[in-house]
Amino acid sequence: MRTCLFVTAALLLACDPGPGNGPGDGPRDAAADHELAIVPAHDEEHEDEPEDPLYWSSEPFDPLTAIDCAEHKDTGYVKGDPFEITVVTVDGKPVEVQTANAYYQMAQAAAADGVNIKVVSGFRTMDEQTYLYNCYINCNCNNCNLAAKPGYSNHQSGHALDLNTSATGVNAWIKAHGGDYGFSATVNGEPWHWEWWGDGPPASGPCGVAQFKATYVAQSFPVSADPAVELKMGETLDAWIDLKNTGKAKWTANTKLAPTPRDMASPLFDVGWLSPTRITGPDADTPAGEVGRFSFRLAANAAPGEYFQTFGLVEEGVTWFSQAPKGGGPPDDQLEVRIMVVEADPPPPPATTGAESGSSGGVEPGSTGAGEVDTGLAETGGASGAGTGSGGEGESTPTGEAGSGDMSGGTSSGGGWQGGAALPSGYGSDEGCGCRSPDGGPGRGGGAAPGLLVLCWLLRRRHRAA
Repeated sequence: MRTCLFVTAALLLACDPGPGNGPGDGPRDAAADHELAIVPAHDEEHEDEPEDPLYWSSEPFDPLTAIDCAEHKDTGYVKGDPFEITVVTVDGKPVEVQTANAYYQMAQAAAADGVNIKVVSGFRTMDEQTYLYNCYINCNCNNCNLAAKPGYSNHQSGHALDLNTSATGVNAWIKAHGGDYGFSATVNGEPWHWEWWGDGPPASGPCGVAQFKATYVAQSFPVSADPAVELKMGETLDAWIDLKNTGKAKWTANTKLAPTPRDMASPLFDVGWLSPTRITGPDADTPAGEVGRFSFRLAANAAPGEYFQTFGLVEEGVTWFSQAPKGGGPPDDQLEVRIMVVEADPPPPPATTGAESGSSGGVEPGSTGAGEVDTGLAETGGASGAGTGSGGEGESTPTGEAGSGDMSGGTSSGGGWQGGAALPSGYGSDEGCGCRSPDGGPGRGGGAAPGLLVLCWLLRRRHRAA
């Protein structure tokens, strides 16, 4: 307070009218006005400590009697943009209707703890803000107190309240509990300035139907109390949420489903979203009393782990108005999804050919296929011991004819097979059998596969035994 008095005194000295600027001498010139604007930029919304005696008052009261729910319409502003606002009265000050309901819940809880909160300043019209701003610029009224330029004061939104934080116990209580009811301190250096934008429990105070309000109906994914939805990294989940419009205003493309906490990017952001902090509008305009569907997609692009994502509704530039989930099961789990992101499957190994793997049964060039020999034996059976040696190279007997040959000699004339079936071409001679030595002599497999040599050896033993 002492600091404020010193600052005020300094400003009053600076505003001391000089020659030509006394009473009745007319308004200041532009240069003089410019010289007075020596405070931070007006869009910082910083203002002086309230001078209303209520700011220091801690007189006991009944929160309900402090609220008059008679409504009237006005024009609110957020960063220069106008919108329609519904206003009621709290402690004799105009307040946006749902902000008043949220304040009522908070004031009730504080009163139960023996702390009496009061509203010192609430909603301001354009005319009121223009007056305060001119007082600040011209330094000729309102003690030359700081004021934001018209259209840019947080108080013109209807959601900003100056509270009696210099009263006994109020500042400490609201710092500890204000967030539980959706209120937050938004301006540095102004401990009395608190705002409500739809966070906290439903604003179910005594006043009428809100302009913007939603009631949970259904969702396509399990509630967060159920097992998590498992997604592999890179996968997506198509989803929807159905909400009933229980407010007065129609939902349009300006009504957005958004991840919460508000204005924080979601780890489940998908490229189909409007932005990392805004998901989508309703599938179609939704009048009051109707159910609107919000269809969207969740993407598992974050690191493996478990994610709980809550959602809210925001009327862009006006208010947030959805209920925050509590995690106690339906309907408290409404507007919350539980996603478990897991590692993606490893890529399959590169395909290989049969020749490379040895599994295709192929035969290397220049070698005798063991499969051909096995097939021949299975078809013809064992060799016959009958036959006479003729010297020289023999030829195979045509199929169905009885072959003859002496398997004990160096050469054979037929290489007959039991069952009357002929040996395939070449197998009746030493060349066909492949039982030649590396130098071309009989008895060793010159260039033949090892399996074929074994077969030849078995055939000879069998012949001798016969």
